[in-house]
Amino acid sequence: MLQWDQVRYFVAVARAGSVSRAATRLGVSHATVLRQVARLEQTLATPLFEHRQTGYRITREGQELLRLAEEMAANADALARRAAGRDTALRGELRLRLPDASICDLLPLLKGFQDAHPGIFLQFTDPVSTAADIDLRITDAPPEALVGRQLARLSFIFQGTASAGDTPRQRWILWRDPVEPDATLAWQTRTLAALTREPHIALEVASHADAVAAARAGFGMALLAAGRSPDLSPLPDAPAILPRSLWLLTHPDLRRSGRVRAFMTYATAHFLPAAVANPG
Repeated sequence: MLQWDQVRYFVAVARAGSVSRAATRLGVSHATVLRQVARLEQTLATPLFEHRQTGYRITREGQELLRLAEEMAANADALARRAAGRDTALRGELRLRLPDASICDLLPLLKGFQDAHPGIFLQFTDPVSTAADIDLRITDAPPEALVGRQLARLSFIFQGTASAGDTPRQRWILWRDPVEPDATLAWQTRTLAALTREPHIALEVASHADAVAAARAGFGMALLAAGRSPDLSPLPDAPAILPRSLWLLTHPDLRRSGRVRAFMTYATAHFLPAAVANPG
């Protein structure tokens, strides 16, 4: 008989591309994910994945089933959100998706909130999880499916080691944001194109934190959060600081949840009306 957990784990592996990443996002063991997917394959008498060195590749049969499975997952998520949105209690779990701490450190905000609401347990979700109640996201185009408000404008500037800044042919580091990888790369590429006609991309990394580490190691210059890495030097004659926005977002079904409302009220009061650049 088909079990919902088996379908849920199948969708998680298909989205993550690997069992280990799916297990991390689900908060379970690697073995649990393998066991549930194997049971689903046995129930359906259909192979759903091919195991390769680079990860798990979904089969053609699995791809055909994935659309229906994702519809089931979306309906289950909607059911859970609708139920959570009716809970006005200031206790229980609140799942947060946070931006890279190397861009802005929100831990003082979270510590203050938990001190004010000790009955609410905070859980940090995986950066690409779709299960967050609160989404603190750095973006210039918030998803239309979410509601919320802009909290701050964050400043970025080209930075690297002093020796990297003096290099005749400048080398550049690009970084991805796990939540909006394509948009983040496009933003850096456009900015770089306005600075130099033929940029030499020395390295592309998976996060802002990795870009900071690569810049410190001397790989080149990167577009990094201003004021967060005082050991790095700005690019000589760098262009004006480039802002992006920190947004506080949630799903419309969760707006009436006591925990969500309490957090959004607290976070808004923490940031506004003062104009904040790179909080923390």
